[in-house]
Amino acid sequence: MSGVLAAFLLTFCVAAACRACRHGDRCSRLHNKPTISQTILIPNMYQNPVLNAPLGPDGLPVQVAPEEVMEHYEDFYEDVFEELAQYGEIENLNVCDNLADHMVGNVYVKFRDEESAAKALQALQGRYYAGRPVMAEFSPVTDFREATCRQYEENTCNRGGYCNFMHIKPIGKDLRKVLFGRYKRREERSRSRDHDRRRSPQRGRNFGGDFRNRGPDRRGGGGYGDRRGRSPDRRGGGAGGAGGGRDNSAERRARIASWNRDRTGGGGSGG
Repeated sequence: MSGVLAAFLLTFCVAAACRACRHGDRCSRLHNKPTISQTILIPNMYQNPVLNAPLGPDGLPVQVAPEEVMEHYEDFYEDVFEELAQYGEIENLNVCDNLADHMVGNVYVKFRDEESAAKALQALQGRYYAGRPVMAEFSPVTDFREATCRQYEENTCNRGGYCNFMHIKPIGKDLRKVLFGRYKRREERSRSRDHDRRRSPQRGRNFGGDFRNRGPDRRGGGGYGDRRGRSPDRRGGGAGGAGGGRDNSAERRARIASWNRDRTGGGGSGG
């Protein structure tokens, strides 16, 4: 058994399984690129505002408040989750907090089954997020415990952002409960009924041909706004209501559809 394992390790690049191989296509070992998987990978999708901060008068990057970074990240996380949840049940959505070029901003989405992942991958072809193309592919990673840096979770990783294991950026408990709690509630409802064990496919989350158009300036007009208007039950309050609140879902969909039409020159149909 050890000989077989040794032969495997000599032939295949294990690091490539989570796209952690820093050699990329120049690697001398084989990279396993599956034709089907429960997990899809979107490389370099998340743009951390700390890493993309403009330079100030002193030539140094402008400081971004931690709470603003977290709000930016949770907005992004919710956008991706709501878009891809249309295609099936999501078991894991992980975003890399690593700094190395081959891992920075990588997004991994594991679905409950391969069919859902395949539908999501197909739907992402030719799509954009915040003006950047979405380049999705299947990933062989289905057990994130083996790909995750345990020292990072314990705040003891001495390799920092250049660690070759995944540093998974966490989200708040409230957001996790809202996003993933829907599946638990669905199971509870299904147990109370002998029929119709599946939820209605109507979700009201059609993003059209593109994700949301998010400009780099979050503080100006038309920026991110107050996230509480987006998921009313996330922080124990209602939507923003009059003045300063985030648009409701219908208004966001209308704005996205308008932006897509502008991008395609006024023609074309939504995705």
